[in-house]
Amino acid sequence: MMQTDLVFDRAESNRRKADGMAVAADHAPHLLGKAREIAVEIALSRGVVTADDVGLELARRGWPNCLGPAAGSIFKTKDWAFTGTFVSSTRVTNHSRLLRVWKLR
Repeated sequence: MMQTDLVFDRAESNRRKADGMAVAADHAPHLLGKAREIAVEIALSRGVVTADDVGLELARRGWPNCLGPAAGSIFKTKDWAFTGTFVSSTRVTNHSRLLRVWKLR
């Protein structure tokens, strides 16, 4: 095996991503459930939603802003479809990284 095989491996990368998301979701199941409820509310009212939209609404409702890595699991159910659009995050700590825009199926 070449040295690059230890660094670049799509299957292993995807496996580690799935494992990490599962661990993160397991650490905040109640808050993740609330975030998913809010995501549905926003999508029903606006048509589309992002993780920033959900985080902002959680904060407005007094929920702790501690989803952290579990935020990556908000839209990981069969109810959501990626619209094909990205927007820049407005969360300062995200440094304008791109966020997917989601819609309900």
